[in-house]
Amino acid sequence: MLLDVGGVFLVPSRDRLVEPLGELLIGTLSDEECDRAHYEGIHALDVANVSGDGDRRIYLNGYLSSIGIPKNRRGAAIDRLVPVWRGPSPDLWRRVLGGSIAGLRSLHHADLRLGIVSNSDGHVEEELVRNRICQVGPGQGVPVQTIIDSDVVGVAKPDPTIFDFALPSLDLDPSDVIYVGDSVKYDIRSAEAAGMTPLHFDPLNLCEETNHFHIAQVGDVLHYV
Repeated sequence: MLLDVGGVFLVPSRDRLVEPLGELLIGTLSDEECDRAHYEGIHALDVANVSGDGDRRIYLNGYLSSIGIPKNRRGAAIDRLVPVWRGPSPDLWRRVLGGSIAGLRSLHHADLRLGIVSNSDGHVEEELVRNRICQVGPGQGVPVQTIIDSDVVGVAKPDPTIFDFALPSLDLDPSDVIYVGDSVKYDIRSAEAAGMTPLHFDPLNLCEETNHFHIAQVGDVLHYV
């Protein structure tokens, strides 16, 4: 089994939003509201047909809509947040989803071969170790077989060849591997193209597609193995 990181184990930190948004932010934000906003942003991205910087702006528009930024303020708010989302991932992706860590432990205790494949900027392994989520081999987190960071290997989802760097460590055919991610565009489509079984991590049940499976918690993977 292979899993993504962003949106599955780590989501953007509320603290990184407050300062750049400044007076554009109405009221206060909870961590839970920001968690929801991430998945609303991903859903907006999944149903749109854009790429590049436009890709990021679609996500941020959905994110800002979720936290209540009025439509007439969103353009200015997006301009302020784009540099934050372009910055180093450890500065932004700091909120840990504890339920996902517990789910990962349950997968480990079920004797599944585990690995990570993430689009990142070269920091994903250190972030997983620092947050005691997982590491290759023994450690304070769950032991996994491999951690693949797109910036390190030079290939990023939705290019399915990124999985070629992870599959040998599992010693399994792609058809025997499940991949868990929160984006249809990047995770589900690339896993399908690689010949794996995708599971859409969709805790808010936003996705209306019926041609792939959905889970609300990482531990729900056990229903599919």
